Amino acid sequence: MKVSIQGYRGSFHDIVAREKFGDSADILERSDFRSVFEDVRGGAADFGIVAIENSIVGSFLENYDLLLEYNLEIVGELYLRIILNLIVLPGVKLNSIENVYSHPRAIQQCVSFLNKHPKIKRVETDDTAGSVKMIKEMGLRNGAAIAGGLAAETYEMEILEKGIETDKKNYTRFLVISKESVNSGKANKTSMVIRTDNRPGSLCECLKAFSGEGINLSKIESRPIIGKVWQYYFYLDFEGGREEPGTKKALKELNRLASMVKILGSYERGIFIER
Repeated sequence: MKVSIQGYRGSFHDIVAREKFGDSADILERSDFRSVFEDVRGGAADFGIVAIENSIVGSFLENYDLLLEYNLEIVGELYLRIILNLIVLPGVKLNSIENVYSHPRAIQQCVSFLNKHPKIKRVETDDTAGSVKMIKEMGLRNGAAIAGGLAAETYEMEILEKGIETDKKNYTRFLVISKESVNSGKANKTSMVIRTDNRPGSLCECLKAFSGEGINLSKIESRPIIGKVWQYYFYLDFEGGREEPGTKKALKELNRLASMVKILGSYERGIFIER
C-alpha cells in the first residue's frame, strides 16, 4: 500500500496516513499538494492524504482547485486534533531561541504564544515536521520548530513547550483521495462541485434541491472560474450517500438547474482523532 502525503514523516498528514492505513503503509513524502494528486493520478500511489480545512484558519483553497482539476475520487475523511509544540534539539533553552520555523498555518495558529516572545523571528517553511528535520540535520541550537509530537519522536528531538496553539479546539479535516471509487456501502456523506447560471436566484434554486429532500448541507465554498470574471464554482458537502433515494432525487433536480454538476466522492463520515 503506497500513500502519498504533503510533508515529511512525523507530519500531521503522516499521522492521518498511519491512522487510516497502519504503520506498514509505504509513505511517499511530497513537498506540495499538486505532487500528491500527481502521484495518485499517475499510479505512483494508491491513495493520497490532503488537508482541506482547518477549524481556525479556514479552507485550503488550493486543494479545492486541485479536486476539480484532477479526476480523482474522495473516498474518505478524518478529523485530526492539532496539537502544536515548540520543538528543539535536546538541552536547548527558550532564551537561546532566535528563530522559529514552521508552516505558515502552524505559525498563524500559535500567534498568542509567539507574541509573548517578540524577539523570536518567525520563519515560514513548507512543512511542520520538515522544520524539525531541518533543525536536527543542521544542528541549529538557536532555532525551534512548531510541529506535532510525532515529529519530535520521529527525529529524536525535545518538546520544550507543549500545546502552544492559541485555540485548543483546533482540528484539521483531511481527505483521502484515490483513482478509483471505494463503494463500501457505508457512504453517508458526499462532496460535489456545481456551476450555476449567471442570473439572479440561480444558486438559491440549486440549493433548494437539497432542502426539498430534507438533505443537510454541511459545507459550501466558492472558488473563482478562471477566465470568467465574478463567476464561481460552488463546492458542496452534504449528508447522505449518492445512492440514497433522497440524494438521487436532489441530484436529478440539480442537473436540471445547474450548468455543471460533478460528484467528487461519496464516503463514510470521518472520525475524530486525538493524537
